[in-house]
Amino acid sequence: MITSEHIERYMVSLIPERSELLTRMEREAEAEHIPIIQLPSIQLLRFLLMVHRPKRILEVGMAIGYSTIWLAQAAPDAHITSIEISEEMVERAQRNFAEAGISDRVTVLHQDAREGLSGEHAFDCIFLDAAKGQYQVFFDQYAPYLVEGGLLICDNVFFRGMVAEEEVPKKRRGMIQKLRAFNQFLAEHPAFETSFVSIGDGLALCIKRREVK
Repeated sequence: MITSEHIERYMVSLIPERSELLTRMEREAEAEHIPIIQLPSIQLLRFLLMVHRPKRILEVGMAIGYSTIWLAQAAPDAHITSIEISEEMVERAQRNFAEAGISDRVTVLHQDAREGLSGEHAFDCIFLDAAKGQYQVFFDQYAPYLVEGGLLICDNVFFRGMVAEEEVPKKRRGMIQKLRAFNQFLAEHPAFETSFVSIGDGLALCIKRREVK
C-alpha cells in the first residue's frame, strides 16, 4: 500500500455503494487474486470522466471488465475499445458486460496489447492498466491515437511504493526500473501535462497538450 491502511479504509468508506454486479466482481477478484483497479482510484477516474465526457475510450488491459463497467457508467455517451490477452478473461468480461447492459458499447479485442491497432483511430481517453513493465511500449503504440486535449491515465505507476524504494525484491527489479523510467519519461514529455497522484497504487494523469497555432 502507498497510503496508510487507516486512510485507505476511510477513503473506501466514503465511496458510494456499488451495484450488486460490481460488488460481486470485487469479491471474485479478491478470492481469485485477479488484479483490478483499487476503489479510490476508480472513483477518481469516474470523476475525471464525468468532467471530461469522452466519446471514444481505449482501455489497455481489461481482465474481468470491472474497470470497463465503471468507465462505461461514468461516460454514458462513450464507446469503449478494450484490449485483453487472456481468453478466459475475455469470456468472463463479456458475460459481465451483458449483465451490466453495456455490450453494445464495448468492442473487445482479444490480442496482445503490444501488437497495437490496425487502421486509423482517434480516442479522447486512453486507460493503461496492463503489464506494468510494458507501459513504454503501450505508450508508443497508442499515444499517437490520443486527440489533442485527450486524457491518458496509467494505473499502478507507484507499484506498491516500490518505485520510491532503494531496495527492491530481485524478481521485481527489471519491471520497477522500467516503471521508473516510464514515469520520468511522462514527467518530462513536452506534449503532455502530467500529474502523479498517490492514490490506490499510484495514478499518472496526463493531458495531451494542444498545439499552439
